Parts: sequence; C-alpha cells; structure tokens
Amino acid sequence: MPLQCPQLGGDTDNNGTDSIFQSHHLHTDLVDTYESPVPMDIQGYKARRFESPWKPTTPPKSLPSDPYAHYIYHKELSIHHFTSTSDDNEEDLEVEKRPARTIIVGDVHGNLKGFDGFLSKVKFDPSKDRIILAGDIIAKGPQSLEVIDRAMELGALCVRGNHDDKVIRWRGFLDSLSLQQAEALGIELAQDDDIEENTIEEEEEFKEVFSELVSDVHSAQQPLRIQTNIPEDLKKQSVHHDIAKKMSKKQYNYLKNCPLILTLPRELAHNKVPIHVVHAGIDPKRGILKQQPWVLINVRNLLKDGTPSSKKSNGQGWAKIFNDLHHQRCSTKDDYMIVYGHDAGRSLNVKPWSIGLDTGCVYGRQLTGYVVETGQILSVSCPP
Repeated sequence: MPLQCPQLGGDTDNNGTDSIFQSHHLHTDLVDTYESPVPMDIQGYKARRFESPWKPTTPPKSLPSDPYAHYIYHKELSIHHFTSTSDDNEEDLEVEKRPARTIIVGDVHGNLKGFDGFLSKVKFDPSKDRIILAGDIIAKGPQSLEVIDRAMELGALCVRGNHDDKVIRWRGFLDSLSLQQAEALGIELAQDDDIEENTIEEEEEFKEVFSELVSDVHSAQQPLRIQTNIPEDLKKQSVHHDIAKKMSKKQYNYLKNCPLILTLPRELAHNKVPIHVVHAGIDPKRGILKQQPWVLINVRNLLKDGTPSSKKSNGQGWAKIFNDLHHQRCSTKDDYMIVYGHDAGRSLNVKPWSIGLDTGCVYGRQLTGYVVETGQILSVSCPP
C-alpha cells in the first residue's frame, strides 16, 4: 500500500499552500552597526483587499470588526518583481539578474539608529538589495515616523504588525471625526496639513445631531454614548494614538498598505519554495490563506485545545507545533516556509519550516535579517 500523507490545515487551496517543504541548512553570520541608503523603486503587487475581517475568539479579546483597519489580507509577488531584464520571456530570467539580496528584517519598533546600523553593517546596496520588514516597524522606540520615512526611502516592502495595526486603526478613526466630534470625545485630531476639513454644512449637520444626542443622554443621566465609537482596544493618549495623530498622510498610507501576508516566489528562495512573511505567526490547523487576522499579528502560543493565544504563559509556541506537524508530512512541490517577527522573548527561532526574527533591537539587543536567496542570517547589535 502506498504511503498516505496526512493533511495539515484542512482543505488544500488550489495553489497547494497547505503543505510544507523539506528542512534546509541555514548559514548564520553574526555581524555587528551604520549608513543611510538611497531610494529604490517598488513596482506592482498582485494584491487583494480583505473586505470583511473575521472576528476570531482567540485570547486576549479579538480585534473588533471596525471600519478603520483597512486590511489588505494578502500580496503575492512574482519573480518579475525581483528582476531587471528587457526580455519578458520567463525562461530567460536568470539568477544574476535578480537583486543581490532580499533581506527580511525583524521588528524595528521605531529604532532608527538600530535600523541604519543594520543596513550599514550588512553593506546594504540600494541599487541591488531589497528590504522586507516583518511588521512592528513603529512604537516603543523614539523615532517611529523617521523609521517609516526610511522604509519609504528604501522602497521597503512590509507586513502589518500588532503595533502598526493599532496606529493604523487610530488614524483611520481620527480621520473619520469632525473637529466637534473630537472635542466631544476629548481626542486630539491628526496634525497632517493635507487632511481635509469638513464643510460648513457638515459641521452644522453634526452640531444639530450632536445637540440632540447630548440632550437625550443627559435626560437619561447616562454617559455620552458617542464615546463608544472609539474601538474598545484603542486607548486615548497612548503611544499609538500619539503616532497616529502626528503621522503624515503619506506615512499613514505606506503603513496601511502593508498586507497581513506577503508571499515571495519560489524562484527567489535558495531552496526553491515560496516564503510567506507574516508578523506573528499562523494557526497550523488552517491553510495559509485561511488565517484569522488577529492570529497573523498577535499569536505566540497554541493552548491545549488548539486555541491561538498572544501569551506565552500557557500552551506551546505555534512554530514548534507547526514544525512538529510537518515532520509527519510528505514533501511536495507545493511546500512553503513562514518567516515572522513579534516574539522577542524567544528571540532568533530557527526551525526547518519557520524562522522567527525578532531579536529585541528596541531593547538594546540585536536586529536580525534573513537573506532569502542564500538562507543566511545576519544579526547586528542595536544601541540601547
């Protein structure tokens, strides 16, 4: 009887992205700090916007289904994205015509010195190399907006992290308010010069509606109901609120367009399998294109019953379970790997089918990158 290979993640998608690849060897280089590269152009994605975010029941409380998230669920890049050739014949695309390196970089968290130091130490060449940021580009560190500017300058690709998500949703909420609404909520609006002001008619309409609302609420001796419009997981006067109100429209649009999943072509990778870049991880029970948004930007562990969790206090790391499950599988031409950040507590986490890159740069440890074409890992010390 032929060997029956167990399936992972339920039904396999048409593109076969539920299976995994054979283990590979990683070459690790430890390098140690600075430079300021110049822009590099980024062209076209095959993208699809995630129209109706799910409301998963994962702990802690799931992302609310608010209209401010503007998720892009998945972007898939073709090999043409990484080549420079005048001949459109795919058979003529040679490795030598690709950028020297495609480097997936772990959580920067607003640490511009650490990011610039990494680029300098790894001898980043903006005329050849490409950077992909694995989420949490901002927050915690002192120069969040400057890091976004540097990412745009480099033409860096990105995926959305949990801290990025809060800033994006805060900014979307702020942009939806009139001045009077913001004042009523005790919220400072975004400071960008290119934000359009409401018309006089819109302001008068709001005054009328708001005065009726205040009258109704006060007569019932209840708190002002309009405050419930703020997504409940967003905190006023938080670092996310502060970044959101200070960022320019251009910075906001860059961050908003980071997808939840970024897929790189198998032709680019040294082991010839596709790479899915996410911020936090996946639920191994689901196919890669059937993941819940909350999981993609928050998960660290799976509880005993298989429920994804953002905490490490119970259960096991999702990456361990993901890799253990794949040891039971047969390798196929549709295998893939996951590269992610988010879990600084586990630091560099290299396994056969997943690589965790958050090595705590914002805490004065290291910023780490994975070179797609070679499998090389580069770690650079960050200033405290």
